[in-house]
Amino acid sequence: MSQVAPNRTGPPPKSFSPSSPGSSHENQWGKVMACVVSLMLTLLTFPVAATARDGRVSPPTCVAIIDAATNCPARPAVGAKKNAEIQLKSAQERLAAAEKEAGKVIQLGESPQGEPEMVEFWKSELARLDLNRTFMSELEAKMKEDAQIRLVSQLAIETSDVAAEEKFWCEALGMQRYKAFPDGSVIVAFGPPSIGGEEGGYFGVKIVPATSQKASSSDSSKRSPRLSFVQLTTPALIRISRVVSSGGQVVDGYGYYGVQSPAGVLVRAYVEDRRDPMELVALAVEPEKLQETSESLKKLGLEDRGPYKLVSPEMQAYMPPLPEGNVLFGSGDPTFNVQVLLLPELRQPKPSGNPLESLGRGPTLVVNEDSSWGVGILDDLERPMVPLSLARSPRLTVYGSGPELVVGNGNMVIDLRNIKEAPRP
Repeated sequence: MSQVAPNRTGPPPKSFSPSSPGSSHENQWGKVMACVVSLMLTLLTFPVAATARDGRVSPPTCVAIIDAATNCPARPAVGAKKNAEIQLKSAQERLAAAEKEAGKVIQLGESPQGEPEMVEFWKSELARLDLNRTFMSELEAKMKEDAQIRLVSQLAIETSDVAAEEKFWCEALGMQRYKAFPDGSVIVAFGPPSIGGEEGGYFGVKIVPATSQKASSSDSSKRSPRLSFVQLTTPALIRISRVVSSGGQVVDGYGYYGVQSPAGVLVRAYVEDRRDPMELVALAVEPEKLQETSESLKKLGLEDRGPYKLVSPEMQAYMPPLPEGNVLFGSGDPTFNVQVLLLPELRQPKPSGNPLESLGRGPTLVVNEDSSWGVGILDDLERPMVPLSLARSPRLTVYGSGPELVVGNGNMVIDLRNIKEAPRP
């Protein structure tokens, strides 16, 4: 069963091939637009798939794009608006020429070449860039005022195969690579992680090569907090084939997708529009340490916002319920910034011995890893879930004003860094 959401913007036509007369950054950015064109056209061939992309809010991502490193390069932090203005002017000129030849005003859907669609596409992209620039301007103003600002910025993980992990985040989830380090580490994100420019302030995943010594060790015995999952939005349902081909695993999914990266990071994804598609990082905490961990996050400058509330009740209707006592922490507008969610770990209930429990609620259709349909059994009761990611040495970075601070030890470490030291474009 799939849920259907409105396709809120008309897709650019297949014949469109962006050309950027400016810098190499603009040419790369044009490639990203071409990938988005391809993706949106693909979505049209699957009318039952849930789709959503408000081009005025959600950035162009490349979900399910093959060879993402080449076909979906990073967007520049500077120059995107100028290029979009050039492309809009060109699209308007092509529309004017088409209308002159047709002798009438061409409406959306009336031209096989899609000239009016392209005009609307670039208008939306300019509006999105203005929205993100406003976000960056407000952030920079608070920095100058030395206000109490916090930006949940990066999750670092270790893996024995950086290339495989990068491929998963880019080809299965739609991120792009934004930085490579001499030690082999890379940072992937849905937009420039840097502070400043027209584009910026996006959450990054830093993939770090594990040393042989660390690779042989285990943090499983060290507790509270531990990385549970990250939650993000996509413009369409994730393709199982791309998850599997990029080395990931499908954990579950019914109206949303639960997948696991090659390095063991659990991801929950649903269809919705956000400035930064990354919504939150969920941490599992022993119930007796929930208050202590909450106080630690407050020391970092994050605000207690109470239990998590569904952002999109329709699209999140079938996501696993969260346990009672969960607490969301954040800073600033939650629709613009990444949040931290604390989940009290649940104790495994003892079996009652009732043989009818194994029968569940009855059969249901499920999607297999090869995208074929199969039959499964629904659990008797929908119990809250607190899964644990297997990723090694996760580290969450928060940028803010004031002195640096480190919270946690063992499996999960959270550090506060001075935002004035954040990378610039």
